[in-house]
Amino acid sequence: MLHAKAQIAVLSAMVLGLASCSDKEPTDAEAVAAVEAAQDGKPPVKPLVLQPILYPDISQNKLHGTGCAFVAEGGGLGAVLLAQDKRGVIKYGDHIQVLAPDAGSSRMPKGSFSRYTGKENAVTLTADGPVTPVGTTEQFKGRMIVTDAFERPVYEATGDVQCKAI
Repeated sequence: MLHAKAQIAVLSAMVLGLASCSDKEPTDAEAVAAVEAAQDGKPPVKPLVLQPILYPDISQNKLHGTGCAFVAEGGGLGAVLLAQDKRGVIKYGDHIQVLAPDAGSSRMPKGSFSRYTGKENAVTLTADGPVTPVGTTEQFKGRMIVTDAFERPVYEATGDVQCKAI
């Protein structure tokens, strides 16, 4: 309720500000536009800087399993996404974020999915080339996009995907 009162106060100030800037009252269209702008108050996009998910992260958070690991081009050897059958995992700001698989999304090798969702972010992983079997591993070139809670991209990369027991 307090949030709504704050919005009304801001809107009133905006309308009064418009009126004081000119000799005429704001039109209905201008007033409606001011209200819509205030209600669409999405925070600015904050790009994510993903960190590699290292073996200590996997051990401490019990992230072992079968699935795919995405390594961004130019990002070193550490995977920034673990895409498994029961979860997707990303890491930023030393925070491990576990995402739920979107069971309606495309299936990927080793029981993984192409999309994972959570409260803060969603991740989409797509293949940019053929999936090549190499022994018990499957690998392919892929693309990863992380979106925020408003479905705006906050991380995008291409890279290598390796699917195996993690």
